[in-house]
Amino acid sequence: MTSSGFKEMANRGRKSNITQFTKDIHLSCMPARDKKLSASVDSLDTHDSSRRRDGGGSQDSDFEWRSTPDVMSFKQSINFECSNAIPINFSEAWSYFQTCDLSTYRQQRIEDRRPSNGKLRCKLQNLVVGAIPLVSALIPERDLIFSITSCPMINESSVHRRVLQSIYVFMTKKPACPRYGNHWEEIGFQGQDPASDLRGVGMFGALQMLYLSSSQETKETLAPEIFELSRHPIHQFPLAVLSLNVTKMTLDAFRDGLLNRFCHKEGSAIFVVNQFYLAIMYRIYRKWKDKRMTIHDSCYLLKAVEKWCRTHPKKTFERLYEYISQFGIVVSQHQRRKGKKKKIQESHDETNLSWLDLTKPSLEVFI
Repeated sequence: MTSSGFKEMANRGRKSNITQFTKDIHLSCMPARDKKLSASVDSLDTHDSSRRRDGGGSQDSDFEWRSTPDVMSFKQSINFECSNAIPINFSEAWSYFQTCDLSTYRQQRIEDRRPSNGKLRCKLQNLVVGAIPLVSALIPERDLIFSITSCPMINESSVHRRVLQSIYVFMTKKPACPRYGNHWEEIGFQGQDPASDLRGVGMFGALQMLYLSSSQETKETLAPEIFELSRHPIHQFPLAVLSLNVTKMTLDAFRDGLLNRFCHKEGSAIFVVNQFYLAIMYRIYRKWKDKRMTIHDSCYLLKAVEKWCRTHPKKTFERLYEYISQFGIVVSQHQRRKGKKKKIQESHDETNLSWLDLTKPSLEVFI
């Protein structure tokens, strides 16, 4: 998903009428009968398109074809099952992928793409931003992240469907979400099937959007604010497409080794990757809102924000934590430890200075 694709989608407007059925449904794991039914749905699209071009055809025959029991039951059963699924949060979804066999999608070799030339500027930049090798203890976690990135949305997997459905439910606060339909455009997907938008970053793009909408620090803060801005009549933008672009920025920074130092400090790769994703989303949100930007400014803004965040990753995290702290939430595990030490030190200082409290009687002072 490129910035130009982001701009092209938004120019069509959130209220565009999409009349064709979804043609790119991931059915690689479906039974033969369901694949045949899906092919019937696709052939229906082709039939409708040719009929509109020719200006002929019988509407009655179209209605009969559209009302075929097998085709109807196929789409209705999936929509019913998805709309009645129990929402899932990020922790549950991440635990599921940790137990999955993703060997098919695992890349043979994943290395940090640090500059290999001997220029002093590149070496200094590596030292400043923390482009150092990832410790061996975090390599399995890194490999899992990139394996999920290569994993497409599998329609047969109930967890995959629940991840998408939960994003919609958490963002819109609506109780149900069918698998297919125009309602996906409410949160910024490009059509009736959000799976087609995940090709660039796979299911990891969906997981990060789920993290934005369900994590403790953003589900009642950044998520509703950025969703409200995306629905603004003038400053609107496709939230899901933006989120997928930010996921790609985050993965590029992670692959380039710019987040390794922070991963070592936190003792976790997925935690830092998700926090960096939130930090980029927050910076885009602030710039978009403060400067009253529109969709025509999106290409310039995305490039500028990505460049700044890659150059100043520490400040990128700090800006996010300053925003989150306004709500009394401490995000960073390092900050939690630092906060505990500060409280202990303050308590210790109060104890040591209590004997100097001259407001107390002199007898108590010297006992």
